[in-house]
Amino acid sequence: MAAGKVNGDFILKILVGILFVVIGIEGIGDFGGNVLFDELDSDVLEIVVGVVLLVAGLLLIVPSFVAGIKASFVKISTLVVLVAWVIYIVLADFVYGLGGVDGDEWFLWIENLVYHLLILYCVYRVATPAVRKLGNK
Repeated sequence: MAAGKVNGDFILKILVGILFVVIGIEGIGDFGGNVLFDELDSDVLEIVVGVVLLVAGLLLIVPSFVAGIKASFVKISTLVVLVAWVIYIVLADFVYGLGGVDGDEWFLWIENLVYHLLILYCVYRVATPAVRKLGNK
């Protein structure tokens, strides 16, 4: 990337990476407020999911600032991030998120689902160039 020029995909990658790091820290630190971590009954499971999301975030951020990381590692790691977020959506919105939803709670559930899908699209946008390059090898 040229000095002084920042493109939108770079910013998107960093923001999504920061989001994953923050959500991962929430799970590891048991800070509460996250639907998925609030529903998990096991501290060990919260920590495992938190670590996975933390590492996924770092996999997005670190290659942008550290030279010498193999391109294949970056490509595969972005796919891991994409898969991790899809699993997060399934768990947070469908496995745990639909329990006891009735009345006006549906609107809150839909709102959370849309937020998560927006993030999924951002992750997809970040991962797409890596997937294309991986397919060309």
